[in-house]
Amino acid sequence: MKSIFRATAILSGSSIASIVVSLGTAKVMALYLKPAGYGYYGLLQNFVVLASLATGVGMATGIVRLGAGAARANDLHVLAAIQHASWWLFAATGTVAFAFLVVFRARFSQWALGSTSHGTVIVIMTVPLLLTVAKNIYMGILNAYHHVGALARCAVFSSVFSAGLVIPMVLIFGLKGIVPAVTLDSFIACAVYRHFLRRTVGSIPVKPTAKDTANAAWSLLRFGGPYTASMLLGTGVQLALPMLVLHMLNAESVGYYRAATAISVGYLGFLVNAMTQDYYPRVSAAANKPAALVQLINEQHRLVMLAAVPMILGALALVPYLVPLLYSVQFQGSVDILEWQIIGDLFRFSAWTMSCVILARSKPSKYLLTEMIGGAASIGCTWMAVRWFGIAGLGLGFLLGYIIYYLGAWLMIKTELSMVWTPANRRAMLIGIGACLLIRALSVTPMAPWRTPIALALALVIGIPNARIIWQEFRGTPKESPVPVLAGGSHE
Repeated sequence: MKSIFRATAILSGSSIASIVVSLGTAKVMALYLKPAGYGYYGLLQNFVVLASLATGVGMATGIVRLGAGAARANDLHVLAAIQHASWWLFAATGTVAFAFLVVFRARFSQWALGSTSHGTVIVIMTVPLLLTVAKNIYMGILNAYHHVGALARCAVFSSVFSAGLVIPMVLIFGLKGIVPAVTLDSFIACAVYRHFLRRTVGSIPVKPTAKDTANAAWSLLRFGGPYTASMLLGTGVQLALPMLVLHMLNAESVGYYRAATAISVGYLGFLVNAMTQDYYPRVSAAANKPAALVQLINEQHRLVMLAAVPMILGALALVPYLVPLLYSVQFQGSVDILEWQIIGDLFRFSAWTMSCVILARSKPSKYLLTEMIGGAASIGCTWMAVRWFGIAGLGLGFLLGYIIYYLGAWLMIKTELSMVWTPANRRAMLIGIGACLLIRALSVTPMAPWRTPIALALALVIGIPNARIIWQEFRGTPKESPVPVLAGGSHE
């Protein structure tokens, strides 16, 4: 447990710095671009990330899955073959992606941006697309070596350098600066990760044979094909939702949704980093040890509950003030969306503790099915909720979609492992859900004026003992016997 808390603490420090910088950037973008322009900026970013999922064919994650054990054993031949294979695949898929976007630029423009008049922009987006795929490969190699410190520094430096160049681009050129800003952001991130990879890992003094490279490429594709399909049905659906919003509602609603999503993803960004850059390599290395995996799931879930629940309650308390503060009063439409999304984060992170293990241990088809459940639930719930509740349905659909995804991940993991939540984890989840629903319900009662102080009080009552446990775990000191409000003790 101590090592998990230490790694998360390192990644948290970088995440907090990145979040602060990102919020500053978002504030400038929101003020100068207005909701419609900010929505357009978000559509381009989402298109690049979504296209990079398809072009990357799961290479970054495949490098971790296939290379984590080799890195731990210092098997240079395997590591060299995997790295060479990833660049072979990058050249092949990048060429195909470029040709595909050029030929079908009008259709992609209509689908992603709501008009066929942006075909040239779609072609330009192939540059940040390829830079993003390359950056993800660099990140995957660092992650396979479990260089947590280097990954943390990459996140900070890329955020700071990007803000320093992207913000002036928008200030000077306004809406015309959006396309260069997206391109520049991808270039900076790629350059930073490449620099730290060369500095931390360096070149491998082994040249793999063509046969070894081809075998590694085939292994990456066997994993990456189903994984990419899974990501397009899971994460890809989330990235495509703003485009659905554009066609169902309008460009301003995309801006509201983008603003809400940026906060709901950003304030717990350190947990996202911990999942991908610390937890996933751990479960990949222990993929063939069922008992160890059950313990890892419960330990990671405990950490998620300790850190996330107080922050979720605090965020719920401050949402009406956060949105105008971080953006402007013109983004008031984001408030209802964000409140439901924040509650959905409980199920999102809880489900991820299980889905990472499914990805690391199970057949690709099982992970594909898990993500298919989540993607279908997200689209279906969002579509119905928007039809019934308007723009607020964007947040409610997020919550309902992740509840279904959580249940799907639980059923899948039960077919693999003798998975049982510890009493502390069960109690933590129930307390978190109950507190969130109570705070949300207060808005429609005579107690509405007291909603914020009540929510802050709950956050403190739960957060103070949790913070004490996290500090003890980080320092490696023994825990005392009294049972904290949320976490329940260290072992049950």
